[in-house]
Amino acid sequence: RDRMSPRHVRHARSLARSRTNNRAAKRSREPAAFAAAGTRDRMSLLGDAPSTSKREATAAELLHASLMAYLLGTADEKSPLSVLSGHSDVLRLIWHVVNNAWKREQMMTALQAQEEKKLVAFAHVDNVTFPAPKSINVNMMPFILGDKRSLPPELHAYWPMIAKCTSTLHRSDGKASPKDRVGYLTVHESSVVHEGASQRRPGLHTEGFNRDVCDSGKVHTLPRWHPWGFGHVMRHGQFEGGLFMASNVSDSCHIYNAIVPTELVGRGGDVEPLRPCLNERFPSAPKPRTCWPADDERYGSHAGCARCDMHLEGDDIFDQRRVTGPIALRAGELVWFTDRTPHESRPLPTGQPRQFFRLVTSAVDVWYAAHASPNPLGVLPACKVVSHDKFTGKAPLFTGKAPPAEPAAAAPTAAAAAPTATAPAAAAAAPTA
Repeated sequence: RDRMSPRHVRHARSLARSRTNNRAAKRSREPAAFAAAGTRDRMSLLGDAPSTSKREATAAELLHASLMAYLLGTADEKSPLSVLSGHSDVLRLIWHVVNNAWKREQMMTALQAQEEKKLVAFAHVDNVTFPAPKSINVNMMPFILGDKRSLPPELHAYWPMIAKCTSTLHRSDGKASPKDRVGYLTVHESSVVHEGASQRRPGLHTEGFNRDVCDSGKVHTLPRWHPWGFGHVMRHGQFEGGLFMASNVSDSCHIYNAIVPTELVGRGGDVEPLRPCLNERFPSAPKPRTCWPADDERYGSHAGCARCDMHLEGDDIFDQRRVTGPIALRAGELVWFTDRTPHESRPLPTGQPRQFFRLVTSAVDVWYAAHASPNPLGVLPACKVVSHDKFTGKAPLFTGKAPPAEPAAAAPTAAAAAPTATAPAAAAAAPTA
């Protein structure tokens, strides 16, 4: 590869210059009436770019430079790769192997750097109690983080959990309070229908995409859990951005103390191909965080309580070691995590009821209308709004009707979040993910 790639890359650049020269020559041969047209009109007529929007890149322009050189080698009679010409299955397999080897190298290098810097991908914020379920299912509903009135009444029961999250948000100097920003709430209350299915998305994934990501998040201060175990955090942590989540079913979510490099995050946040790397770095089986044994007679009020840092384990509080496997979250454990922290929803038995809570604190680049729940009180997402599918990139299918207009993104204030007579009534009936 090292011997052939430079020549192939030069060949690719030569082809690009040739296409540019041919295009210029074609324009010089156009009739005088066409030459007299404006620049935008000429581009539109030639098909180089639409007259009102940015031209979409061609497949060749989106092709990875190394892949371009690789494919050009199959068309070069002097290249050993020419023997593979026409064998697309072999070419695809080779590229798949090379690509996976590159991903593994990048991921293992990133994990080593995180270990040396002692970076934290998630933290146990505190323990929470879920309200009685009401079959609520809302996804990424926008609201004002510090204004309870900006949420529909049926979601007010979750306000204590929201307040516990927002109380840990770090306020940067010279910036507005995080509670004045637009956040995004997900509440999913349901029972598992099929044996072995998960309530939420299965497979290892992150919440951030390689194109459209939410705020990665940063730890300013870790929460302090006393070694003796008191059932609650002794000092709240301080976080900037990121997400919070919790559920009321133990061992229904596994989370890794790792931060996936942006370039390795697949479509829709998929990082399942990186599981072998994570298993190599975290070889131990998933288990709950370190707690005192559930022995009331011996440990009294400390029985079953969490102790020390979530990333430490060991019965001797004076000789604890780093966790070497993913954490299986227990019921009621509220955690903060970055948008590049790998986690997965685990299979559950048929009929298992589960309540899931997630709060995205702000800085979302894109709000996917096809998957998200609009706020019936009129609070709009403070970001770009799109209607295409976030996993496939395809536009939604509509039959017999024109697609709905995408609302303009706005950053409403807390005052604007209050119910108004003009709030769209249809929003309340919109389907949710």
